[in-house]
Amino acid sequence: MTQDSDQGLSAAALLEVWEQGVGRHPIDQALLLLRYAYPEESFEALCEWTVGRRDAHVLDLRRHTIGDRIEAYAECPTCRNGLEFELSCAALLASAVTSDAAWTRVEQDGRLWELRGPNSRDLALAITAADPDQARRIILSRCVRGVAGDDERSAWTEVNEVALAGRLGELDPLAEVLIDLRCEACGAQWQALFDTITFFWNELQARSRRLLQEVDLLARTYGWTEGEVLRMSEQRRGLYVEMALA
Repeated sequence: MTQDSDQGLSAAALLEVWEQGVGRHPIDQALLLLRYAYPEESFEALCEWTVGRRDAHVLDLRRHTIGDRIEAYAECPTCRNGLEFELSCAALLASAVTSDAAWTRVEQDGRLWELRGPNSRDLALAITAADPDQARRIILSRCVRGVAGDDERSAWTEVNEVALAGRLGELDPLAEVLIDLRCEACGAQWQALFDTITFFWNELQARSRRLLQEVDLLARTYGWTEGEVLRMSEQRRGLYVEMALA
C-alpha cells in the first residue's frame, strides 16, 4: 500500500480498495481507506484515531480523489419530497479538531470528568449493543471517567448520560455531522446526518463499476490490458471511451 495521502486514490488503488472492502462494515471500510492514505501509520494506531479525526482524513482523501464539492440527497421526513443539497469538503474540514490531547477535563453537574473522543474500537463494541441506550453506555464507559478516582458510573443518571454524550460530540465535531435542511414543498425543517464513510464508499463503488465497464470496453475495442487502461489519466481514458462508443 503506497498511496500518497495528498494525491487521492489512483484508478488502480480505487479498484483495489473497493474490492477489499465491498460488503464489509463501514468501520472496516474507513480503516481500509486510511491504510491506503497513510501507509506509514500502523493499523493499531489508526484504530486509536478519534472518529472525527478518522472522518476528517477520509474527507481529505475524498477531496483529492473526487473533488471538494459534495452533491447529496435527502428525503423530507414529513412529505417524503426529495431534496438535493451541496456540501464542501473544505467547509466540513474547517470544523475538525486538531488537538492531540487524549483526555480533556470538563465539569458537568458540579462534578469533574475526563473525556476522550470515541475511536473505531469503541464503535466496534457499541454496534454490538441491543439498543441505542446500551450503545451510548458502552461509549461512555470507555470514553468518560471521573476525576476523583471513584466509580463514576455510580454518579451517572439518565440526564447526565445524555449531557456527557453531548460533551463528547463537542470534543470531536466531525464525529457526527448534522446538516440543517428545509423542505421547499411543505416547509418542514430537520437535521439530517451526513455519514462521511458511507457516502464516500457509495461514490467509490459507483466509480469502480464505471471503471470496470470502461476497462471492458477499451480492452475489447483496442486490446489493451486492465493495467494499461487504468494507468491512463481520467481525461484520456474518457476520450478513448467516447471514440469507442462512436
